[in-house]
Amino acid sequence: MKRLKRYFVMAMAIAVIIVGIRFTQELVDGIKLLGYQPPPDIAAMATKTTMTDTGRRLFYLNQPTIETRKSSLNLCKSSEQTIVLGCYVTTKGIFLQAVTDPRLDGVMEVTAAHELLHAAYQRMSLFEQSQLNQKLRSVLAQLTNPRILKLVDTYNQQDPSSVDSELHSILGTEVRDLSSDLETYYRQYFTDRSAIVALSERYEGVFTALRNRTKTLNQQLTSRRSELDRLAAQVKQEVQGLESERSDLKAATVSSPHSDYRDRVATFNQRVQSYNQLVVRLKEQTDTYNQMVTEHNSVALEEKSLVESLENKSTVNGSTQSVAN
Repeated sequence: MKRLKRYFVMAMAIAVIIVGIRFTQELVDGIKLLGYQPPPDIAAMATKTTMTDTGRRLFYLNQPTIETRKSSLNLCKSSEQTIVLGCYVTTKGIFLQAVTDPRLDGVMEVTAAHELLHAAYQRMSLFEQSQLNQKLRSVLAQLTNPRILKLVDTYNQQDPSSVDSELHSILGTEVRDLSSDLETYYRQYFTDRSAIVALSERYEGVFTALRNRTKTLNQQLTSRRSELDRLAAQVKQEVQGLESERSDLKAATVSSPHSDYRDRVATFNQRVQSYNQLVVRLKEQTDTYNQMVTEHNSVALEEKSLVESLENKSTVNGSTQSVAN
């Protein structure tokens, strides 16, 4: 009985400490937010990502700023060989790289939500993190999205200690179907998490479409290249045959001008006609092939320009958010 009472007292003491810490945190947060007015573009991000009052409060506490690529590179220092679009830096805040390409609409909003979740994860106790990590890992075990799995694997290789926090942000902003427990959890920060996922899917779809088109063109070019090589070899063979037959006809006009010369000329002319048709066919297929090469290069260039509009790599350790291509 005494032991039970002692455990009860200890539990109550711990609860009081936790409540005290959280009350103190609330007080500090309130002081930090005194007089803060989010810039219109920052407030618009909070609205577009459906941040709750709790989400907005934490987002604004970190006074997010939109930075140029160069400034973002300095603020979000990382050793990752991935695209850095923003970061949450403890005691400093949230920094977001400016992305202006209209084809990538939504990138900055998803990044903002991602970094907010990093800030939220850091505020949890170790026990809370441990409980949440189990649920996150359970979802990861069932994921089939190769891009996300590759991204998580990259974090595992570079910094295993960052995986749980990254999972917390990635799953919350990029995975549509989560367990009911996790959906309830994320509702602390977003009223409609699916709106964020839709933004993520939209700009990722741009890259997916370009990659798929490149893959299709590569397959078609390989097939057409084989056909062109076959036609070119056939044309070459026909040229050699016609030259040989032309020489035979010239010799025949001298040795036996009154034999079957006329019939042989008619056959030769038919063969020349077939050869000309073959050449036309080769030219048409060559033109089509060249057009496909031009399209392939254009698609590859478009994808490259999109990646370059995001690319911002660093070589120093730090906290980052990455989006795979």
